[in-house]
Amino acid sequence: MAKTELIDSHVSVKQCTRAVHALHAYASKKQKEQEETELLPSSEQYVWLQITVKRMHPEHKIKPFKIPLKHALIDPRVTPVCLITKDPQREYKDLLESHKIKFVSRVVGITKLKGKFKSYEARRMLLKENGMFLADERVIPLLPGLLGKKWFDAKKQPIPVCLTRKDLKGELERAIESSYMHQNRGTCTSVKIGLLSHAPEKILDNMKISLPAIVNNIKGNWDNIQSLHIKTNSSISLPIWTCGLGDATGGRWDGMVQSKDASEESKLDEGSDSKDTDMDSEEHVPEVPVSKGKSKGTKKPLNEVVVKSVTPKEVKQKRSTEGAEKKKVKFAKGGPVKSAKSALIGKKPGRP
Repeated sequence: MAKTELIDSHVSVKQCTRAVHALHAYASKKQKEQEETELLPSSEQYVWLQITVKRMHPEHKIKPFKIPLKHALIDPRVTPVCLITKDPQREYKDLLESHKIKFVSRVVGITKLKGKFKSYEARRMLLKENGMFLADERVIPLLPGLLGKKWFDAKKQPIPVCLTRKDLKGELERAIESSYMHQNRGTCTSVKIGLLSHAPEKILDNMKISLPAIVNNIKGNWDNIQSLHIKTNSSISLPIWTCGLGDATGGRWDGMVQSKDASEESKLDEGSDSKDTDMDSEEHVPEVPVSKGKSKGTKKPLNEVVVKSVTPKEVKQKRSTEGAEKKKVKFAKGGPVKSAKSALIGKKPGRP
């Protein structure tokens, strides 16, 4: 029996081929049905590889991981590419001309991004006119606040490139030909590995090259991966690999199930804790003798609390005495204050 061909010693090539062909046939059929009913042409659909991990990544990284592909997703001759640079903008335009780089259609500096493209409409048009955005890696931390969330919703985050390298043309070409994995804090990450316009064989070639690079950039590698699926923008996801459901090495519950030795140790610890609490409850506090007579220099113990019950009659009597004392103080200061009416009118006639 021939050995099963595997990608990175885990994923079956036969299962990937079946999934890719089934997804491509279904998505192509749906796209043709939409084109017959819609007036405007629909946008290009991508083929995504979904990676589900067992443990979430603790950090959110702005810079994505570069994933190599055999067949590029973007053709600069058809799709415009925009480059975001530091100031001054003219310096980097001259740099591209000196290296004879003609596949970058537009260069935008930070100052121009803050001025000309400050309004929402201007930024939306910039996003719509360009299919890919490259950016100097030195200005990447500034871009989320300047561009807004629309870039991230459209999956067009600027790709960091190094503009100080000698082989600048090769650096930009590799950036355009690659795909990218944006690490988030969740358990599911998606990476573009092909286009619906690609043949199924090209999508499969991209999967063979990209999958090992994706696994290497995940914390824990294959031990932390739960499942792999492929899908388009609007289709369901088809499984291509799933880890075992047991607690063996590489399984779903590997490292999450308590072993027998650990459970016995926890039981022993619980038993010792219960014994300690019983011993603490059995300890008695020594009683402090209280002297009946009032001798000079003696003090009452702190633990002796004297509680005196008060009847409602005594409370009422106390309130009345407090009110009488307040009136005495008021009259002692000069008598009751006359009202404004009596002060203006004076005494009533007929009274002595």
